[in-house]
Amino acid sequence: MGFRYDLDQKDRQAVNKRFFKEGGISCYICGEGLDGKKEIEYHSIAPAQEPFLNDIKNIAPICKKHKPDVKALSINEYLALKEMEDFFSKNRMPKLDDILSSKLGDGNHGKSIGFEFDEHKKEVRLQLGQKETILPAYACPSTGYYYFYVVVSPQYINNDNQLQPRPLEMKRLWELYRHLILYSQLTPSICRLVDSKIMLFDGQHKTAAQIWAGRDGIECKVYIDPRVKVLKETNLVAHDKLRQMPFFSSVLINKWADLFSEQWQEYINSKGLKSEAGFVSFLGKKGKKRAEALNMVASNIYDSILEDQDNRLLRYISEYNPKNSLITLGKLKQNIFNKFICRPPLNIDIEDSDRLREYERRNVLRLLNKLEEVASSSSEEEKINNIFLNGSLKAWSTLLKEAISQILGLYDGLERKKIFLRKIDDQHWDTIEDKTEKLFGHRIWTDNNERSTENLKKNRTEEVIDFLKNRGLSVNWIISDSGARVNVDNFID
Repeated sequence: MGFRYDLDQKDRQAVNKRFFKEGGISCYICGEGLDGKKEIEYHSIAPAQEPFLNDIKNIAPICKKHKPDVKALSINEYLALKEMEDFFSKNRMPKLDDILSSKLGDGNHGKSIGFEFDEHKKEVRLQLGQKETILPAYACPSTGYYYFYVVVSPQYINNDNQLQPRPLEMKRLWELYRHLILYSQLTPSICRLVDSKIMLFDGQHKTAAQIWAGRDGIECKVYIDPRVKVLKETNLVAHDKLRQMPFFSSVLINKWADLFSEQWQEYINSKGLKSEAGFVSFLGKKGKKRAEALNMVASNIYDSILEDQDNRLLRYISEYNPKNSLITLGKLKQNIFNKFICRPPLNIDIEDSDRLREYERRNVLRLLNKLEEVASSSSEEEKINNIFLNGSLKAWSTLLKEAISQILGLYDGLERKKIFLRKIDDQHWDTIEDKTEKLFGHRIWTDNNERSTENLKKNRTEEVIDFLKNRGLSVNWIISDSGARVNVDNFID
């Protein structure tokens, strides 16, 4: 980081002279010509720490129009951020291999190595291209597994999909990138050898950040012939002690979840039965406010759905695909997650809650995919836009929850709060999906007169629901076999 604020006239002249080419001075970022002092800003090219921040060789001229975007970033950081945003907009839930393809090019990564292991001498012989290296091997005192340390070119790195199935998260990658362009990597990435290939299963964000920063050597600890099951368990336990909670093993999406693994590790090692409610109480004893603790738990539940590879609705969520968005993450949480996910904490044994949360996760995922099917199958853009208007979203999500509750025979208020916290058989799901299609097949969504649109935009849910009912769209109509379909074409205007 570091914008230089104290350039005097002499320094400005020196910078202008360095960047003067035939035709004048151009913006370092976009290449547009800069005509006159009023158009020129001066900014640091690369991030630097004091005392190098004010090095005149690290200053370049840029357009004034870039100033609001660049802010405290260096120019190189700003360009890297734009490139990273573009990468994540084009790659749905990318992994390390996608970064390698983007940065090195297809066919220029995932290369095999030559490898020999002499257990008697406790050394390995590596053949990396034309270079041969002999390295010491070490034995783990707990498992007896042999491993070695090596710094290798990114072209020899592969993502270990068996042990590391999680996608990359841009926020974490960006923060690590900014850190590693100024500071050293303190711990190596963890890998194993599989068919003469180095498979990385721990530290993919760290490795991806180094590759993004242009480093040509990745520090690795490589296991030679480990048992996959043991490594998988070790990897989960080392990160967050969540081997009993698979729905918590996904990428985290906010600052509460970033802290979750450390807090959970301490809690799971304490005495007594474990539960979501117990964890929230534990956090309270550690000084966390109850709202903060609940957000930590809820964020992991949400994330397990958002980052599932089968979640097709991501293509329409603004934060994942800005160019094709229908709904923001905030509105999805407010209208779908808050209605169909049981608000934590559950006060039951963690093994039972884990099983129920997994049912819930799969049920919500199936509902989201049905919504994606509705959105992608319609050729009427105006219809889809009407469905995802603010008022529409609040209203139909309320009606849909009520309809599904009746389909499942849930008439008790407490049970409805746990609507998807149960196993739902395929027969019931077929009915739910049929009624969801019926809901979005109503004529109201294609009624594009101005009055209709204004009513669908209203913020008060009750007003929009009343508007829909007056036009024949009600819970009874949704769940009925014959329905009051005569009302569909008889709007009350």
